[in-house]
Amino acid sequence: MINMGGNTQHLAAVAGDAWVAELSFKGGLQRLTTAPVTLTVDGQAYQGLGSLAEVPAVTESPQASAERLVLSLSLADPAMLAASLGNVDDYRGRSVRLGLVLLDAAFQAVGSVRWRWAGVMERVVITRQAADLDSPGAEASGRIELHCTRSGMSRARNDQGLRLTHAQQQRRHPGDTGLRYMRTLIEQPSLWLSKRFQEQ
Repeated sequence: MINMGGNTQHLAAVAGDAWVAELSFKGGLQRLTTAPVTLTVDGQAYQGLGSLAEVPAVTESPQASAERLVLSLSLADPAMLAASLGNVDDYRGRSVRLGLVLLDAAFQAVGSVRWRWAGVMERVVITRQAADLDSPGAEASGRIELHCTRSGMSRARNDQGLRLTHAQQQRRHPGDTGLRYMRTLIEQPSLWLSKRFQEQ
């Protein structure tokens, strides 16, 4: 069951759901949806791509993580192909966010977008698959894979590698004095003499 923020007033009219994405390219904001038709939600139109767009499983957790997502789009979308083949500065490091929209049986949005993930666009990988020569009428295909990472997490260090202070340790574990002399040890390191030096 999808948690849409606790609003169950209109769930009886819901027939399905779709992802919407806002990609902030330098040339302008691209609004896309996995719905098979163009959706108008909160006054904004999202271009319907249907099966041409794929969104991986999105996990939600109160813990910070450097979760990465790969949005997959068909090469059949000329606007996205042009944007992804352009200057890397047109998309790299620029914002992207994903949200869920509930749909009724007529593929109309029910309620507002519930934003579930926000991050930045990283690199683009274009994969191509040649047409099967044994199948008459078969055409070549391909995907645009847009790699994204959570906002601010691309440069984050692992929690185990963070240099904690005594004050931080007190907030986490009051009374623990394990880091009491950490600052002194860092600012005034002891001089350790090598065995070779001591033997001189």
